[in-house]
Amino acid sequence: MVTLGLLGVLTHAARVHAQAGPPEGAPEFLLPLGARAIGMGQAAVATAVGSDAVWWNPALIARGPREVAFGITSKASPLIDADALGAVIIPVQGVGAVAISARYINYGAQEAAGGDPNSPSGTFVSTATVIAATFAAPFGDRFSFGFTAKLLSYGFSCSGSCNQAGGLPQTSALDLGAHYFLSRDSTFSVGVAIRNVGFNLQVHDAPQSDPLPARADVGISYAPKIADLPKEARLRTGADVLARVKDGDALGYRFGAELSWIERYQARVGYVVNGPTASGATFGVGFNTGKLQIDFSQMLSDLGSQGSRPTFVTLGYRF
Repeated sequence: MVTLGLLGVLTHAARVHAQAGPPEGAPEFLLPLGARAIGMGQAAVATAVGSDAVWWNPALIARGPREVAFGITSKASPLIDADALGAVIIPVQGVGAVAISARYINYGAQEAAGGDPNSPSGTFVSTATVIAATFAAPFGDRFSFGFTAKLLSYGFSCSGSCNQAGGLPQTSALDLGAHYFLSRDSTFSVGVAIRNVGFNLQVHDAPQSDPLPARADVGISYAPKIADLPKEARLRTGADVLARVKDGDALGYRFGAELSWIERYQARVGYVVNGPTASGATFGVGFNTGKLQIDFSQMLSDLGSQGSRPTFVTLGYRF
């Protein structure tokens, strides 16, 4: 058992980030990430590439390049002080690709309650770390399948007296994904993912455990060939439908588009309806040097009512 202060942080986080429906545990699994995916309205199940794909649909790394990536998120939630991620993707010739990734979330300093409510006994900092391993393989020229195994661990450090006892909660989850090119020229594809499947997160005791935020996602990607566009320009669009796997009462929708110029400059827009964490418009930009990809995006979401405008930056290097 951990301190009441830590329990309060985790419980409040679960309530803030849960999509409409019964309470869920491990809200960190729902927090969006990947600047390119965010810029396209999180319509990523069939469109994500590189490190973004690890988190949205693991099948999408099966045909991707070798890459190392690092990303940071600012103001992902009023509760979060710091949010950073890293990933390494390694293709395996004739087999597919593997990836190792990690995410670190710091909830900042909180006061630890003592006997006198006007005189805190100390301060504590709670953190969450997600470590994940991914494998994906192509089957033929059009189909690919992948999975990601994730471990979520909570950390707790104290200055003063925090009355900590027992161990800290942790849980594991599994993501499964598939992707299929409907057209031979790869202009039209469909993706399917089931994410965050696992056992309940037990923070205090078994009767008070919460189910993981399991989600089922279906998405399409379409790159239309528009005669009026200059040959240097390329348009790509995506749309997703998502639902809670258990006890969901409303579907969510994500829409996005990306316009690139000579495969070097990108502009992105999107919109999220009834998202797991927030709804609203998104936008983003990207720049590619050939090996280095720099992406920036922001969510103009209803989290703004809580003083938050989530901003995402991702750096990816292909080698």
